[in-house]
Amino acid sequence: MVWGKKLFVKRPVLLSVVSFAAITGITLFKAALELEDAEQAYYTQWLRWGYDDQPPLYTWLQYGVNQVFGSHKVSFSLLRGAIFASILLLMWRFAHKMIKDTNKVELAILGLVLLPVFIDFTFRRLSHTSLLCAAVLASYLILERLMHRRTWGNYALFGLVVGIGLLSKYNYAFFLAALGLTMFFDAPVQKVVCHKKIFLTVLLVVAVSFPHFHWLLGPEGYLTELQQSIAEKTENVSGNGLYVIGPLFSLLLNLLRLILPLAVVLGLGTLLRKLRWQTLKMDWFVKMAIAQMVVLVLFFVVLNVQKVEERWLMPLVLPFVIVLVRTIEFKSVSKWSTYGFVLFLTVIGFQVVRTPAEKVLGIPSSVHFDFGPIYNTLRKDYGGKDWMLPDVTYGGNIRLLDPEKEIVSKDDFSYPKSKFLNFKGVEVVLGKDLVKERKVLDSISDFGKERSALFIVERKGNGHARTKK
Repeated sequence: MVWGKKLFVKRPVLLSVVSFAAITGITLFKAALELEDAEQAYYTQWLRWGYDDQPPLYTWLQYGVNQVFGSHKVSFSLLRGAIFASILLLMWRFAHKMIKDTNKVELAILGLVLLPVFIDFTFRRLSHTSLLCAAVLASYLILERLMHRRTWGNYALFGLVVGIGLLSKYNYAFFLAALGLTMFFDAPVQKVVCHKKIFLTVLLVVAVSFPHFHWLLGPEGYLTELQQSIAEKTENVSGNGLYVIGPLFSLLLNLLRLILPLAVVLGLGTLLRKLRWQTLKMDWFVKMAIAQMVVLVLFFVVLNVQKVEERWLMPLVLPFVIVLVRTIEFKSVSKWSTYGFVLFLTVIGFQVVRTPAEKVLGIPSSVHFDFGPIYNTLRKDYGGKDWMLPDVTYGGNIRLLDPEKEIVSKDDFSYPKSKFLNFKGVEVVLGKDLVKERKVLDSISDFGKERSALFIVERKGNGHARTKK
């Protein structure tokens, strides 16, 4: 009881519990699922070695949660809430290893509230990216252990975590690249990576990740689909005059957006002399931070990536908030910690009331529009036929209303190609995608936030192409 009491009064632990409850509670105010929850509602119809353009681990975890609690809105929030809470706890544990001052350890976690993409997107909607944040933090935590104890157990644990990272999101490769680069100019990292026991790590990584990558590299063409999806998302083009300037500008701009509120607060604190900066201690962790930036710059410049999203960078930047806090001496660190704790709770409270407030104030949001009209039409008039929806957002929300019926989405490239081409039943088509030659059976007008026109057409297994994302 004493141990439990001491643990619970720790602010990061309390924030983890509150955040988990808040994320779960937000669901009660939503008529429809967020984009990524809808994707999970759709993909958890099956257990596959891969799903679309993301690794499968998050969907496997969601599948397990759904088996226990059913395919309900709360089930999707439960997993996201658990991962969000685990990020805070992992950050807390790792900060304890890297910072000795307890108040500054808390500030490392509380500082996350000043990263908008973390507190908004991760709190409300992100799935694979959230899991990657947890995997990267766990990787740093185990690396720190390996610096002091290069045991078989720690190398085995590292192998499992690396495997989990690769199955969480392909961006995890950036962490591995930074680790490999750091090895060349940091002796402690080199001793860890070049130790003979790293063979066990590699063996476990292969064992954990091989089935998925075997599926991805198979003859069905999933790798090509993945490459096309990544090229479209990053606006990867060649031959323009912005070959270096464009990618660098996009990367730096999104890094600035990612940390802007945090930078403003620290800047004001410096001007008001509430904090002062100390000399940066060049240990292995700081060198990893430098290496990570070098890897990102090289990747985006060499591949000429013109579009970068803040959320893609967040898992790779998140751990280095610890470096920032460690480099600052606060005039009254306890006050900073108290104000940060209050701010974190306030922001969580805002996230909870945001959805119902938007509805009361008439602010358009896709989660306020129920998919009942589409489902009722399909069930009433086409209940005996198979259904194909235009994308996984529609498919997941319809699946939520009828968990017993298999739903097919036109943009699901991981759905077996032969079954897709031979699909017979009815298809819901967005007005802009309707082909004149196709016979319209029914229609729904002014649906959802975008007030889209939907048409129900017959599909006779004549090989209509998939929808591009």
